[in-house]
Amino acid sequence: MITTYLEVIQFGFSLLFGVALSVCYAGIELTRKNNFAIGCSCVVFLLVQFSCWWLLGLDLTSKLYPLITHLPLILFLTIYFKRAWLVSSVSVLSAYLCCQVPRWISIAVGTISSSELVEYICYIIAVFLTY
Repeated sequence: MITTYLEVIQFGFSLLFGVALSVCYAGIELTRKNNFAIGCSCVVFLLVQFSCWWLLGLDLTSKLYPLITHLPLILFLTIYFKRAWLVSSVSVLSAYLCCQVPRWISIAVGTISSSELVEYICYIIAVFLTY
């Protein structure tokens, strides 16, 4: 049960990390207004993820992640921040690739320790170290 909650928390940290990197790569100026919009979008994305997790289960939610997070983030950067769709797409996809480094670290540590719990905790720590 605790591993399920840690996996959900991992989704949240992954989202925050990915959005922060996407915004940086897209060249968004960090003004008060932009920070508020980015924060609101993170809350909306987290609510959508949580709703999908609640209604569809964690496995299906992780498979739908590109549709419920990446695509809306690309649209958000394109429409709200008026970035070219190619810049928005490359920013989100580049951030996705950066999110793999903490995943690789956590998988390695989880394999060595043979513990899912350690893997999830290591991922959360690795996100902060990678950022």
